[in-house]
Amino acid sequence: LAQASAARGPDCHSNFRVFGARCRPLGCQRMKRTAAGQSDGQGPPEKKGNHRETVNGGLTDVSAPAAVAARVLMATVPALAVPPPRTAWGLDRLVLDNRLAEAELRSQLQSGGSDLWAVSGQHPLPQAPILSVPGCSQGLGLSVGLVVGQQHLAATFDHPGFPLFDHRTFVLCSVGSLATGTSAEASSLAGHLRLNGLVVIACDDGQLAGEDVVRRYKAYKWTVSHAENGLAAALEATTQSAGPTLIILGSNTEAWAEGKGSPGPESCKDWVHRGTAAAGHWEGLLAKYHEQHPKEHAELIRRFSGQLPQNWRECLPVYELNERAQATRQYSGKTLGCLVNAVPEMIGGSADLTGSNLTNQGHLHDFQPGKVKNRYIRFGVRESAMISLCTGLSAYGGFIPFAATFLNFITYGWGALRLACAASAHIILLGTHDSIELGEDGPTHQPIEALAACRALPNMMTLRPADGMETVGAYEVAMTRHRPSVLALCRSGAHHLEGSSAAKVAKGGYVLTDFDPSLTPLVVLAASGTEVETCREVKTALQAIGVGVRLVSMPCWELFEEQDEEYRRSVLEPHGRAHSLRVYVEAASTIGFGRYAELHIGMTTFGASGNLKDVRKYFGFERHSIEKKTMEALRERGIVESYRCGRFGFCRLAPAHRPSDD
Repeated sequence: LAQASAARGPDCHSNFRVFGARCRPLGCQRMKRTAAGQSDGQGPPEKKGNHRETVNGGLTDVSAPAAVAARVLMATVPALAVPPPRTAWGLDRLVLDNRLAEAELRSQLQSGGSDLWAVSGQHPLPQAPILSVPGCSQGLGLSVGLVVGQQHLAATFDHPGFPLFDHRTFVLCSVGSLATGTSAEASSLAGHLRLNGLVVIACDDGQLAGEDVVRRYKAYKWTVSHAENGLAAALEATTQSAGPTLIILGSNTEAWAEGKGSPGPESCKDWVHRGTAAAGHWEGLLAKYHEQHPKEHAELIRRFSGQLPQNWRECLPVYELNERAQATRQYSGKTLGCLVNAVPEMIGGSADLTGSNLTNQGHLHDFQPGKVKNRYIRFGVRESAMISLCTGLSAYGGFIPFAATFLNFITYGWGALRLACAASAHIILLGTHDSIELGEDGPTHQPIEALAACRALPNMMTLRPADGMETVGAYEVAMTRHRPSVLALCRSGAHHLEGSSAAKVAKGGYVLTDFDPSLTPLVVLAASGTEVETCREVKTALQAIGVGVRLVSMPCWELFEEQDEEYRRSVLEPHGRAHSLRVYVEAASTIGFGRYAELHIGMTTFGASGNLKDVRKYFGFERHSIEKKTMEALRERGIVESYRCGRFGFCRLAPAHRPSDD
């Protein structure tokens, strides 16, 4: 990265510089020069008392006041400086939104013997006291999840004399971050839930000069302060707040820092010393808790170690071939309902679509102000905050959060989902109504690009089950793999398929039904979701005219790619035959189909509004259309000489492909 930056020259528009093995914001380097009144060649010296800077791209930089605010916070809240590894789960936490003041704070913590944790896309989030989160306002959304987790655990496990989870979560951000949709959604939800453990410290960057931020946040039911008596006093006052608090800091640090903004090495060591003492006190409290509440202590240890309850799989439903067909969202509803009652760390809900997503078949009670022991969250139309909140719950530890919306609306929270993937957060996201089979709601609700986009995100699994048993298998995978999962679920009926297996979902793709040994193996027909059943009908029709077909179910591309090459070849290549045809069918964008097939049957346009059967027929996702396209492809490749589909159909192979005894 350093070499690339040098090669691009001084006009490079990157906002990051490599420092050791990590990236530091350019503003953090410039701050040291401009604070002394020195020009860095990118503008005039900064005026004394005004720490705003303009960095490349025209963004207003608030690194200097943010760094001072972080130092005041560390001096006031010592538990934040606990050195890793942190096992005292119930202590205060800090989120650096958009990585604000990360470089300075990291340097100071390291000089004292501690550190912070930055989301890098390389490692799962630990239960760290300080998290540095990329992206404007993503840290704010994540912090709401941290507070929800803290309040739920306090209501569930705390006893008189044992305040294990009595703490606050702080967020350091710029006022400009409060302009984003994610911050509006998260702030609205936090105010509604009266999350009094949440404290947001926003450094004014002038980005919202034309907006009355104070009135907006008061309308959200937040307490708003300008730290008139100093930041330390404002932080102390938050312990008495009945809801979340927003503290807005001006750029003149002398007005609120009270001389606490310039720590020396000894001050940094004192932070860590006091943080270590706080952790020791909490761990001593947990030890006494073990003596008086052994069962609850054991449950806490199990949850925070990431272990699922024993025999949790015993609750999962089993589906038989002759059962009535239901939509995979209905199979999901039954499976999730069983899981939330067997696995108490599962917490979550739906946007505004509980009745459609079927996410409360376990009859959980709503998480509401004064009822924070409950586990069902009604997020409202806040997909971005919903996903961020789930990431925060995962980051807190001791939870497996789930959330749901229509698959097409997952893109409303794309930035939050991307952060979840970068953090390898263990969250389960349900996207129902997963294709053009949505029908009458039309193109606005019919996902085309969603599956391809989800599959493109690193660290995530996109699971699209074909029937009841694959839906159960998708949940088994999502529960046991510590990374985000998206379950794409259909609205229309899905019959139980012969050969379907919950266990084989973990392979990502597998042979559902193999070739008829009496026929020449010519076609591998692969699909996911409801198209698998359609392909089963196509297989029956093709075999009736003499074409050998293998049917493959592909519920999860990512898991399939994790298998060794030998297994993947055994599934997609018919006995090593080079002269055969692989077909992939999915009512979604064809991006990526080329990995597995030569013939791609998918969507290249938006959908349409109409009856489900009419829409499927119009776009070619029914037996006759797929059968004809497959046979035409065989003929064009010179494998078939002539053919006719239908009741009196036939297939005449080209001479080179006829059996040796023909």
